[in-house]
Amino acid sequence: MILALVLAAVAADPAATRAFQKCLSCHSVTAGETGLPGPNRSGVMGRRAGSLPDFDYSPSMRAAGAAGLVWDKAALGRFLDAPDSVVPGTAMAVPPRTSAAERALIFSLFGTAMPDDEASPLAGRRGR
Repeated sequence: MILALVLAAVAADPAATRAFQKCLSCHSVTAGETGLPGPNRSGVMGRRAGSLPDFDYSPSMRAAGAAGLVWDKAALGRFLDAPDSVVPGTAMAVPPRTSAAERALIFSLFGTAMPDDEASPLAGRRGR
């Protein structure tokens, strides 16, 4: 039943799915999926940077998390806009510089219904 709800939510917003397409080559939003070049985005909101135990983060990302970087809409938005300015030396090789509208669509896949400064669990959706 939960899977059906997730699939319906993703199908309901094809624009969000399209916005996340450039992220899918490295990241997943399917809870528990591993083995990709980037860390899993499921549950990212409210999570300390560099903290997934099954991902080999760059030293700079681990240091940013140890220094207190926690992902919320504002922090993740800044990171998507210019990764190296938020975490200098990050290993993330992206097409950054997403627009505010594109970031909002991407965040909708993360299930971020709470205010920008509050943590919210991700729904674990993959938009393929």
